[in-house]
Amino acid sequence: MKEIFTATVNKDQIWEMSHFHFHDPYELLFITGGSCSFLVEAELLHATRGTVLMMKSGLLHMSTSLPDAEYTRYVINFNPADLRPVNSEQTDLLAAFNAERPFLQLTEAEIARVEPLFRACEKKSEAYGSDIRRNLSFLELLITLGELVQEDRDDLVPAETESSRNYRRVKPVISYILEHPAENMSLDSIAARFNYNKHYLCRVFKTATGISVGKYIMSVRVQCAATHLRRGASVQESGVLAGYRNNSNFISTFKKVMGISPGQYGQQYRKRFEPD
Repeated sequence: MKEIFTATVNKDQIWEMSHFHFHDPYELLFITGGSCSFLVEAELLHATRGTVLMMKSGLLHMSTSLPDAEYTRYVINFNPADLRPVNSEQTDLLAAFNAERPFLQLTEAEIARVEPLFRACEKKSEAYGSDIRRNLSFLELLITLGELVQEDRDDLVPAETESSRNYRRVKPVISYILEHPAENMSLDSIAARFNYNKHYLCRVFKTATGISVGKYIMSVRVQCAATHLRRGASVQESGVLAGYRNNSNFISTFKKVMGISPGQYGQQYRKRFEPD
């Protein structure tokens, strides 16, 4: 039977992403130990044991573990197109990913319900029937998460910290960059728009996000270009729509961030993720 997902258990004493990134497969992340600061688009989340994040293709995110305990989590990646044969009008298996707030903070009772499903997804065996049981566990997991996101919940409301206060100061800047990647923007123009001293903005932005304003703009523009490439736009058109005035600069920046050229990215995406 075709494997419709990959699953791993990751453990780190220290975990820190050096830049924002995104990926083409959908991702489920379930934290079982430690805690982590997560920046997902324009939201700052303090994720701890029981946090589940449901991330769609192209969602810009970055994470840093907090030094309180070993950071352990299950990570599942899959191609949403592989679920079309088993999706139904009554049951959308991607409901959790399409929720207004695609994250959950599970209670201990809910963890006891969900963790065995993650464990069954991660465990591989050559035994008769194990491949089908593993895929069934994955489908049951998606159904369970879909049920949980439909409940009236008040998840992930962290206590006020210095980090969250800094983030509140720069969140309007982050939202603006996310919403206007094609605009001709710079540190000076953004500081002027939000009435900040540029040196103050630089310091607070770096403290809140871990990267500079310039690197964040670059990450958002590459994400924007990748979105247009996935939708079938040409390399040149994708670069223009993402705010690049020079096609050569766009191609070199995209390759530096993604490891492949925009043209190769578009071809690989269509080959891997578009249904036959």
